Amino acid sequence: MDNQARIDFLKQLIEIDTAGGFEDRLAVVLQSFMQEHDVSCRLLPVMKGRSNFYAELGDGNNDKVLAFCGHQDVVKTEDPAKWQFPPFSAHIENNRMYGRGTADMKGGLAAMAIAMAELKDESAGLNGKLELLGTVAEESSKINHMQGAQRFAKDGYVDDLTAAIFAEPTNADIAYAHKGSITYRIDSIGKAAHSSRPDLGFNAITPLIHFYQEQERYFGELVAKYENPVLGRAVPVVTKIDGGEQLNAVPDHAELFVKLRTIPETDNDEIIAHLSRIIANINDQDHAQLSIEVLGSKIAVTTERNAEIVAIAQKAATDHLGHSFNVRGIAFGTDASEMTKANRHMDVLVFGPGNATAHKIDEYIDLDQYLSMIDIYKQIARDYLK
Repeated sequence: MDNQARIDFLKQLIEIDTAGGFEDRLAVVLQSFMQEHDVSCRLLPVMKGRSNFYAELGDGNNDKVLAFCGHQDVVKTEDPAKWQFPPFSAHIENNRMYGRGTADMKGGLAAMAIAMAELKDESAGLNGKLELLGTVAEESSKINHMQGAQRFAKDGYVDDLTAAIFAEPTNADIAYAHKGSITYRIDSIGKAAHSSRPDLGFNAITPLIHFYQEQERYFGELVAKYENPVLGRAVPVVTKIDGGEQLNAVPDHAELFVKLRTIPETDNDEIIAHLSRIIANINDQDHAQLSIEVLGSKIAVTTERNAEIVAIAQKAATDHLGHSFNVRGIAFGTDASEMTKANRHMDVLVFGPGNATAHKIDEYIDLDQYLSMIDIYKQIARDYLK
C-alpha cells in the first residue's frame, strides 16, 4: 500500500463513530480489509452489536506467537461544538489528522492491521504466528469493563501468546510495564431526620468520614512501604463524594468513590480485604452501615527489561524514526491487565502512535508517526518471527 492508501484507511476508521459501543461498524470494515488481502479473519460476538475482531497470519512452525492488540471503541465526545473540526470528520491539516480516536487508538489499530496486510502481500515468511486482536469495551466507564479482552482470554485466544503489543498512544515510546487499578464505591446508610433533631436520625456522612480517615492512614503506610523500580508507588485518589438531599435534613445516604493505581508489590485482593476489615471495624464501633462495592480490579503488568521483544522494538523504532525512544513504565491501564490473567508468561509491550491529546478536544495524530509505526510493526513481526 502507498502512503495515501494507508492514510485513507485510517480516515475510514475515524469516520466510524464507535463512542461507547457499536464496534461492529468498525469490525466489518476490518474484516473486509483483511479479506481483500487474503488474511484469515473472523468476528467474535461479545454483546449485541459489539464483536471482537481476530486475524491470523504465519505458518505456526515454531512456538512463537505475537499478538498485535488494539481496542475498537473510543471515548465519548462530550461537546462536539468545542472542537475545531467535527470529531468524526478525520480532517487533515498541517500533517495531522484530527478526530476522536486518532490517537486512542484507531491510529495504532489501523497501523497494526495494515502491517499485517502488507506482510501478507509481501509473502513474508513468518516462522510462527502473527495475530491481530481487536477488542470491544476497553473505554467503557461501566462496571467490569474490558469485556472484549476478558472474552479473548476466556475463549483461549491468549493461552499460546508469547508476546503481545498493545497499540495505546505512547508517542512511540516503548512501555514494558503499567500500573493496575482498583476502583470501588463505599456506601453508607443512615437514617433521615430533621436537622433540628439529629438525635432522631443517623448521619450517613459521619461514618464515611471515619472511613476516609482510616483509608488515608492505610494508604499512607502502603505508599511509603512499597515502590516499584519502574512504576514508582501506588497512587490513591478519592474521585467523588456524594451525600444528603437538602440543607435542613440529616442525610440517610452517602457514598465515596476511589481510584487506586496499583503496582505489582501491592496485591489487589489483599488491599480489598484490608479495606473490608476497616469497614467491619467502623460498622462495629460506630453502629454504622458501610459497605464496599468493587467496580473494577485490574492487575499491574510487567515484562523484563531485557526481554527479546523489548530489544526488537527498540531497534525497529530506531531504524525507522532515526533516534532511540524512551523505554519506560506508564501509569494508565490497558487490556493487557485482563489478558495476562490468562497467560502470565507472555511478554507485553505498550507501544503505539499518538500523543497526550487522547480523550481531549481536538484529538489528533501526527501522520508521519502513524506511517512510521506501520513499518515499525512490520519489522517487529519479521524480527520476532524470523
